[in-house]
Formats: sequence, C-alpha cells, structure tokens
Amino acid sequence: MSHTYKTRAIALSALMVLSVFAGTVAFAGASAAQTTFSYDGGAVHYVNSSDTAVIEVPFDTEVNSNSLTTANFTVFDDDEDLSGQVSDITQPDAGRVVIEMNEVVQSHDIEVRLSDDIEDTSNNDLSNSGRKDVAFAATTVGPNGDVNAYKGSIVAVEAASVNTDIEVSGTDDETEDFFASGSTGTNSRVYTFNTENRRIGSYAVTFDGSNEATIELRELGLDVDLDETSVTDEESIEGTVTANAGDRGVKVELLDSDGDAVSGESVTADLSGQGEYEFSLGPVETGEYTVEVTDLGSGVVTESSTIIVSTAGEGRASIKDRIVNQQRGDIANITVSIANADEATLTVGSDDVGFRANVTVQDDSGDGEVSVLFNTYAATSGVSGDVFEVADSDDELVTSDIDPQNTVSSLLDAGEYDLEVRTGSDAAADAQGVGTLILEERSTDSLASWTAPTGTTLDDSDDVYEAIENANVTRSDTIADGDIVIHQLNASGLEGVLDVQSGNDTAAFFAPNGNLYELTVEQSNPGANRQPFVLQLDASNTVVIPDPVNDNYFVAFDTDDVIGQRPGGQTVDLSADHELTANFTVYEDEGNLADEEQTVEDGYAIVEAEHSLDEPVNVSAVADQTIAGETTVAPGTELSLRVRSTGDTQPSFLKTATVYVTENGTYQGMFDFSEQEVGDTFDVTVRGGAADSVTVDGNVAEVGNMTETETETVTETETETETTTGTETETETVTETETETETVTETETETGTPGFGVVVAIVALLAAALLTIRRD
Repeated sequence: MSHTYKTRAIALSALMVLSVFAGTVAFAGASAAQTTFSYDGGAVHYVNSSDTAVIEVPFDTEVNSNSLTTANFTVFDDDEDLSGQVSDITQPDAGRVVIEMNEVVQSHDIEVRLSDDIEDTSNNDLSNSGRKDVAFAATTVGPNGDVNAYKGSIVAVEAASVNTDIEVSGTDDETEDFFASGSTGTNSRVYTFNTENRRIGSYAVTFDGSNEATIELRELGLDVDLDETSVTDEESIEGTVTANAGDRGVKVELLDSDGDAVSGESVTADLSGQGEYEFSLGPVETGEYTVEVTDLGSGVVTESSTIIVSTAGEGRASIKDRIVNQQRGDIANITVSIANADEATLTVGSDDVGFRANVTVQDDSGDGEVSVLFNTYAATSGVSGDVFEVADSDDELVTSDIDPQNTVSSLLDAGEYDLEVRTGSDAAADAQGVGTLILEERSTDSLASWTAPTGTTLDDSDDVYEAIENANVTRSDTIADGDIVIHQLNASGLEGVLDVQSGNDTAAFFAPNGNLYELTVEQSNPGANRQPFVLQLDASNTVVIPDPVNDNYFVAFDTDDVIGQRPGGQTVDLSADHELTANFTVYEDEGNLADEEQTVEDGYAIVEAEHSLDEPVNVSAVADQTIAGETTVAPGTELSLRVRSTGDTQPSFLKTATVYVTENGTYQGMFDFSEQEVGDTFDVTVRGGAADSVTVDGNVAEVGNMTETETETVTETETETETTTGTETETETVTETETETETVTETETETGTPGFGVVVAIVALLAAALLTIRRD
C-alpha cells in the first residue's frame, strides 16, 4: 500500500468514527447537500406550444428564484444586448429556466450571458458562468404534431415534461435508413433535431414510445450566385440570392479568409415573391472573401465560392502553362490568366515561323482565366472562323484573325511557335506574358479489336474505360455473332479534322472517309473463287467515341447491324466463320497529315454464339453447389441460370441465378440443394446474351466427392492409365494391369457479378497494357 493510499484510508477511517459518534452508520458526506451548481448546456431558442418565443436554459438543479433577473440572464444577438426584448424569466420545472422574448430572434449568433450571481436553492454559486451559445430552432413540433421544416434547420422537439425519451426515424423510401434515439435531458423539455445532413423526406418522432409526431423535411434551395469572382478594391462585390420560397428574410454577410464577418459589410432584406434578391457589398481591401447568406426564418445557411479582391490598376495577362505541347493536326489548349481586366489578346506564332494569328477573348465567367482552343488543322485554311474557340461557354471569343502576310496552305510544320498575351484588344501592344507552343509530328500507332456484350451502350470514353476496368469490354480475336465489336484506333493529329466537320462525333469521323484517311473492315477468308466483302460502316450503324486527349478513337458496331458488300454490289450478312481484318490508313498527302501512307490493322474471327454445359449436371444434396459452363459470348454478358425439377421429383422446385461471363469465357452459379434428395432429377437452362438458350439434364447424387475406381487385370503386357483431370498417359510395362480412375470434386464458388472479383484486377492490368497510356 502506497503512502498516499494509507493516508486516505486513515482519513476515511476517522470520518467513519466521527459518523458513528454522530449516531449514523453511513459514510460521512454520503447524504450531504449538493455542493456544486452548473449550467447543463444545450440552451435553445424556439417558439413553444403556447406560441411564445422562448429561450430554454437547463441547469443541473433548481435555481434560486431570486436569481431569475435580466441582470443575471442577458440575451445577445451578435453582441447586441436584447434585455429590452425579455418579457419574463421563469422556472416552470426545477432546474429549467425559460426566458420569454417579445419576438423571435432570427439569428445564428444568439448568446445568453449567465452571471456569477446566479445561485441554486442551497445558495451555491454557478460554477460555469459566462456567455453560452444558444441554438436557434426555426420549427417546433410536439406530441401528435405535424410540421414542415427545411433541410439545414434545427427542429425543436418539445415534450410535455422534462427527461422525455425521444426517437426519430425515417418513414419513406428516401429516409427509411435513418434512426436516432435520445432524450430531452434531465431538466429540459426540448430535443433538438438538426436536419443539416438529413435526407429530404418524412420522419416520425415518438415521445416515450408513443404520441407520434411527423416532420416533413423539404429543400429550401438557398443559393448565392456571384456576378464575378475577381474584382478590384475599387469595385463592389455583387450577386443574387435565390431560394425555392419567396418573401423570406435573409441576411447577407461578407466573410474574410478566416471566416469572420467583415465589419459594416452585411445587409438584411426580403426575397422577392420569385425568391430572389440582388445584393451589393464593398468595395473592400484586397484579399480573399466569401458571401454567407442566412435564411432568417429557418436558419439555413449557404456560402458562395471564393472572391479574389486585387489592387486596382493596370490589367495584367499571362500564359498559365508557359509550355504547351501538342501534335500537328490536334487542338492545343492555351489558358490565359487575366487580372484587373476583362479582355486579353493572345498571339500565336510570329513572322519568323511564317504564321501569325490573334484572338481576343473576354473573361465573362469571372474566374480570371480563359482557355483558348487552337485548331492546328484548321489553321491551314487561312480562315480564322474555325481556328479558335473558348473552352468555357461562359467566356466569350470577341474576335480573331490570321495575319494575311503569315498564312499557310498546308498543315503547320512541327516546331516551336511563340505565344504572347496582353490585356485589351490591341494585338500590337507590348506582351505582358509569353510562352511557347511546341507542335510535334503526328503518328498513326495502332488498331486493336475489343468486344462487348450485345445491347451494351457506351456514351463517352469514360464509359469505355470503366467497362474495360470492369471486364465488360475485353480484348479479343474471336467475337460472337450478335455481340459488339469495338475497334480502338490510337492516332494523333486527327482531332482538328473532326472538329471542323459538321454533325456529331460519328458523322464527323466518317465525313473525310477516302480522302484524308479511311477505316475498312474486310473479309480475310473469302474462299475459293470469291472476292472478299467489305463491311459497310457509316453513321447509321456505327458509333464513334473520341478521346483526343489520349489520341484514342473507339469505333463500335453491333455485328447484327452491319452487312458486307463484295465487288460488284453483292451483299453478305456477317455470320460465324467469317474472318475479318480491320485496317486504318492515313493517305499520303505531303505537307498534311502524312507525307507517306500510314497503315495499322488487326484481325479477328466471327464465331457462333453458344452456351454449353457438361451433361448430365451432377450435384450433391447440400448447399452451395456450383453449376458452371462455357460460352463464346462476350465477357461481361449477363446470363440467367434456371434449375427446374423434372420427372417424379417431389416436391418440385425451381431455382434461378444471375451470373456473368468471365474473361476466359466461363460462367458459374451457386445453388442450394440441401432440401433435395439423392435421385432427384432436374434440368438446367442457360439463356442470355447473343446465344440461343440451352437446356441439359441434371441429377442429385451422393454428398461429397464422387470417386470411381475400376481395376481389371488382363494377360496382356500393356498398362493404360486414364484420368479425367485432363492428363492421359500410356506406358508399356511388364505389369499386367489396366486402371481407370474418375474423380469429381465439389468446389464452393460465389455467383459472379460484373467485375468478377480477382479477374477484375487481371483485366485492369491487361487494360493498362493494351490501352495507350493517358497523358496528363
């Protein structure tokens, strides 16, 4: 025993002795009066069931009635003393102080100051005096009540007595996963339900397990839209507040980078009947700011994006990325930064390189940047209309021109082109920012063939890459008749050509066919005395998905939607056993896309779409039985497995599973046969994808591994061993024995889903190897 512990034990013994002399067997102090008195926290401002605006302040014990004065309970609204608005201070329940207000204080900055002079009924001083935050509850609901509230506000759940258990739970499809359980508190009648992170919908509230009330949570849609996010210290910050409901009071405040309100830069106003209010704050000193808007009726708050205030003076412009790399024929993205101005003029090229063009742009989005798109293919025409665009539709291309003394009639040469920018519209003014556009030679690099399940829809390149990662688009040299073929062309310098064509991406890809470049898919096994056919691909039966950032162009078609045509006009339906070669050629055109013809190709075969299962299918009368098979349809294809009892099997049964084809052409489903008996029969049907359905017979066999061994001794001097695991061995020996062994082993395998578990990782690695690496 430590010295400290001994001392405490002796002291305790002495107290016990004193207690005995006092005629009690209890420890000294066990029944003594409370010696501490404190504020319990959780003060809340709300409108109570009597329609009175109040502030409930809970304490851990009863407050001396002499302490219930405005001198001891001082209410502040953003540091403004509201003592003049306090009509009464009462204590309806012991320890529950209620401050009655003349009106609702619609603020997110309510405080109550508790003075040192507040005492309990035993004259103990308040141990934690000072200013305390007060929550603002915009809406109140009581037992059996029904109330609407806006998301982001606080709902005061008011019980009829203190220390009431409260439960809140979602009641519709949107909110059914929410549940919260709590209490009003020992000396409180109010439970606060904060809806900031709750879903829109209906919530039920119970009080001590009964008297259910309903809260319908709605979206106020409070938002603030800035006219500009970049202003000078001589300009005002302007914008518009909007909400789904009109005629509501709002407070608009300017906050600095620390989130503190800027003195004098706030306004309180009412939204119009259309739910709008236009505001103007400032000017203010340089720095970063945001605008915070509070809906005074609900307490819902929203905040704007960042506003940059810079020093007023001469405008400045610069090239964001000083070095811009692109291939000849593609579109270069040149981002111009603008400060203290709205307009800037960019010059591409110079007299030294024989090409010079100017473009003036305006930063209408107010973000201080304009991304200029320079079509290096269109520049060959000498007409500026197709040469420049702005990437952001909120910005504006004011004007552009190509210097008539510095035009080109063929594709811009590889090399370095000066970039200059200045504010304003005068291209002759001194440059304020410079950079370099490096044009590299273009190339035609590869053509690869992929397949996807019939019915697959791919809207953009992100869909394609996601499908590759999930093994729903796979590299293949055999494609089932009825599935989707996807040709992946990797070639740079085509973006500009497609951009100047009319129509969608597919129409643009086929527009220059046979002139600049051409994609053909031709039969490679025409047979004796036959000319090969060529698939008739165009915008009516093909979809082209461009990804020019990575120089990838995906050309997809359904094998059921295309026909072949032989020389002379004879048409041929594409079918199994046709072998095809896809070829993409950029034709020789000196000074343009290719000085010499460039060709890439890839071959594949069309095969019959079919599913297969080993017959009969044998399972054991236990759970987790795997039924597996093979198919030629595309990996990722969704299949349905149906197992149905046959013959005299009783009771009859029907089992189904949805499975997906793996990248190696297999599928499997898991079934529970624990309620079946040995000898039961059934059939298994596989359907889905481009193949016709197939049905085979099945049996319920003995539980566990099924091994049959048959040994026969003969007089011949030859031994033959056969094992159904796939290995055959013939051996001549002096042993006169013939052995045949068959082994069937049960394996537990979970039904596949899109992605296929470990297979995903393998396919993802393959995809990474097969796809052109994306450039940043």
